[in-house]
This record gives sequence, C-alpha cells and structure tokens, in this order.
Amino acid sequence: MGLRLAVPVVRLHHFLLAPWIVLSVPVDVFLGLGIQIILFIVAVGLLGMFAKKQGLASFASLALLVMIVVGKVGTDLVRAAAPDTLVLLVQFVAVIFFMEASRVVLSFDREIGELGERMDEVSQRVRERLDTWLGGQLASQGRFIMGALGLSLLLLVLGGFTSVSVNEPVVSGLLVVLVVGVLLFLVTQRREPETQPMKLSRRA
Repeated sequence: MGLRLAVPVVRLHHFLLAPWIVLSVPVDVFLGLGIQIILFIVAVGLLGMFAKKQGLASFASLALLVMIVVGKVGTDLVRAAAPDTLVLLVQFVAVIFFMEASRVVLSFDREIGELGERMDEVSQRVRERLDTWLGGQLASQGRFIMGALGLSLLLLVLGGFTSVSVNEPVVSGLLVVLVVGVLLFLVTQRREPETQPMKLSRRA
C-alpha cells in the first residue's frame, strides 16, 4: 500500500515542489517571473517522468536546486525577509531525495516495459523481484535522507545553543558538505535491478 502511494508522489514531485520552492521567495527575486518558472519546471519534469526521459527529469530537479540557491542569494541582495533556514534545508533535502527516487522509478519503468504483456511464470517472478527492489531502494533512500536531515537539524540546534549564527561560514559550510555528501552517497549506492539472469533464462 505504501509503495502504491509513494510511486505516484515521485512521478508528480516536480508539480508539488516547484510552487513550494518558487513561491516561498519574494516576487522581486525572480523579476516577477515566478509563475512562468513554475510552469516551465513542472512541464519539463512531468514530461521527463511520464515520457521516461531521465535527462529531462534530472534537468527539472537541478533547476529546482538552482531556484533554491538563487532565491537565497537574491533575497539577501534585495534585503527581503528570507525563508527560514530550516525551510531551505528541508527543500534542498526533498529535491535531492526525489531526484534520486525518480531515477529509481524510471529504472523500474524501463524494466517493466521490457516485460510487456507477458504473464508467464518467469515474467511474474521478474515483476515480483522488481517490486521488491523498488520498495527497498525507496525505503533505504528515505531512511538515509531522514538521517541526514536529522543531523542537519542537530547542527542548527547546536548553533543556536552556542550563539553561532547559521549564516556563519563554518556552520553553512558544514551544512553544504553534509548535503553534498548525501547526494554522493545516494548516487554511488544506487543499484540497478538484478533481473538480467532471469530474463536470459526466459529467452532461452
């Protein structure tokens, strides 16, 4: 049941994240083009997810990360009220999680697509293995992201207790290193579904 809910959310994550990220920034930062930016990112992201174009989906996710950074820098330049640091952190981590989750879902779609309408015993076993792989990948990524978010929050709390501003270079640097570390870990630990031997046996 959880997997059935998680997969549609991953497919639609650009539609969910783009308005949240762009509209949380003062209008002046994006020169009044916030709605157009949202529509562009959503269109590219949904096209990538539903047309199974990984490049387009990743481009839209990277655009969201750029919007977060540009929004933060632009807010400082125009001296407007900036979003809370916790909000920015959650946005950043959410984009990273869904970017990697979309890769997993598209890999799943590609493997399922190769099976077509075949309903023989081997194909059924491949589908079961793919379902297990998909659930395991999304669950492990989710746990790691939550751990990284918790560690980031701990840094924010420690900064508050020690009267060190989150905007201090040391604290900001630690948060950036942590987020980059999470991204690198997810990229290096991602595994493709191991269904090739079963496919070969079916073809034989």
